[in-house]
Amino acid sequence: MKLFVLFLFAFLFGVFRMSAQSNNAQSVYEGERIQSVLFAYGHQPADSLKAVRQKQLVEEAFQVYPYTHFNEFQVTYYMSQIKNLPFVEEASYHLVPQGDGSYDLQVSVRLSGEDETTSRQANLFEDIKAFPVIYSGPHSLLTFKMSASEMAYSNNNAWFARPAPLLDGNPLAENPAGKGYTAWLEGFAMGGIYGIVRIVPKWNFHLYGGAGYILSFSAGRELFTDKSRFHGEVEDAFAGFIGGKRLAEDHEYAYSVLYGRKQFVLGNGWLIINTSMNGQERAGLQINPRWAARRLFLASLRWDRVNFQAFQLRPNELPIFYSHTILNGVNFEINRNDRFQLGASLLHSPRSEVKYYLPDGTVLNRKGLWVYNLRLYGNQPAGRPGWFYKTEGGYQTNSRYKMRAYAWYAQAGWSFADSPGRPALSYRFAYFSGDNPKTKAYERWDALYTGGTGEQWVQGSNMYKIVQNSNEMSHLLQLVYSPVSKLQTVTQLWSFMAPQSNNLGGNPGLSVMKGRYYGTELNLTVKYFYSRQWYFHLNTAFTVPGSAVKKTIPGDFKNWFSLMAFVRYSL
Repeated sequence: MKLFVLFLFAFLFGVFRMSAQSNNAQSVYEGERIQSVLFAYGHQPADSLKAVRQKQLVEEAFQVYPYTHFNEFQVTYYMSQIKNLPFVEEASYHLVPQGDGSYDLQVSVRLSGEDETTSRQANLFEDIKAFPVIYSGPHSLLTFKMSASEMAYSNNNAWFARPAPLLDGNPLAENPAGKGYTAWLEGFAMGGIYGIVRIVPKWNFHLYGGAGYILSFSAGRELFTDKSRFHGEVEDAFAGFIGGKRLAEDHEYAYSVLYGRKQFVLGNGWLIINTSMNGQERAGLQINPRWAARRLFLASLRWDRVNFQAFQLRPNELPIFYSHTILNGVNFEINRNDRFQLGASLLHSPRSEVKYYLPDGTVLNRKGLWVYNLRLYGNQPAGRPGWFYKTEGGYQTNSRYKMRAYAWYAQAGWSFADSPGRPALSYRFAYFSGDNPKTKAYERWDALYTGGTGEQWVQGSNMYKIVQNSNEMSHLLQLVYSPVSKLQTVTQLWSFMAPQSNNLGGNPGLSVMKGRYYGTELNLTVKYFYSRQWYFHLNTAFTVPGSAVKKTIPGDFKNWFSLMAFVRYSL
């Protein structure tokens, strides 16, 4: 019985890191990969040399690069610096979703043609119209950040209408969703304050930091319980410094150091993206507003197209799953504009109580884990049709016992960027090893802090609640289409299988499976990017159980249908 409870906690550790879609309280784009940074200029001066110089100054002020992750506060600050240039009348930005799951960051700037001396400072105490900006000057910004979102979620035959065997012994299960129709509501409200100020002009050296607080709630009959909950907790709380500069001969550098509570994303989230847990006492299981690690140290250095990062991460786990995990890592990336990126990472866990289980009853843990990771991404220039691809591989060992786990994926697709609706069709195969009891080594892949969105590593809106990127093979056929401006649809057909019938560490009801086919799922997601303030989202999923479920657990199983919609507003 004790071992069964341990198996259950290992499975739930993954479930409470799941999210149907990203709804980061900071921004719906927060942490998303920026594929390209594009500038558009209006009302340029007649003097071509002057126009070139003005454009150069604009682009020097905006220190955001392709193949980085979107940070709304930093982008807001750099936009304020552009607006404070004396020859800029107005400036704005917007993000355009692409077929490969990334975003183009488009910056629009209207030049005045003449250098002006009009002050662009904003002061909330002098003009209420400056809100949410408290103060903005030539090299400083202090601003409020607020957002709110509400979600309606419904299931028909959740857990394939058999919640009892799939949730047997779950201490969190109190009247969970199951056979028939069930529904619930979730929501959150977030408020925070963030600031940055330049201290040393010569190095463009800035101090920055911020703090935010999230209130979240759940009401109705959700996947695990029908208890209504309301919870408040600090989300962001960090400080650091950042800077960079363009040098002669077209060289540039950028640097930053950060410490505190903050989200961290590695690559496209295959290993690290969900650095916080939601659900249980924190509520918001599916709306997933919390992403910040409990403690993060991150140092970054960029020189031209080469980027280096060193970090230490302590995840913000639910109290019931608190594992004292520390994850250290280094990350190296080299880019070729917006066309290509090669990355390599090395991770190590010197402390952790996350459990691994063997069929003979032996219990190991994550402490001593080493992860070796290589990745390669490729794209066409923004707006051009053609191939895009992603591939990534990982190998895991442990310094304390024999471990040999591996995982990889390959995705290739074609973007019809010059066709109506800009469709993009792609196929992805992903493999995450399971433990073979006949070998001496432990071989089950540790999924770490994977997840993100349905186009990243939440593999199937429903199936991800059954299996979470360990002992899994998946096939994905995906079509991305934008029928009208600001609207994007994502259609996905999934097939899931298990490399091993031994599934200890996964769902306790499927610990030893009599089949290897988890099932098939069809997803449809509709995203409406009405403005940077308003966002609307709908997701449906239809899942058919396979032999791994139906042959292992006796009884009558039904197909699982879910429907989710949320709206969010942010300032």
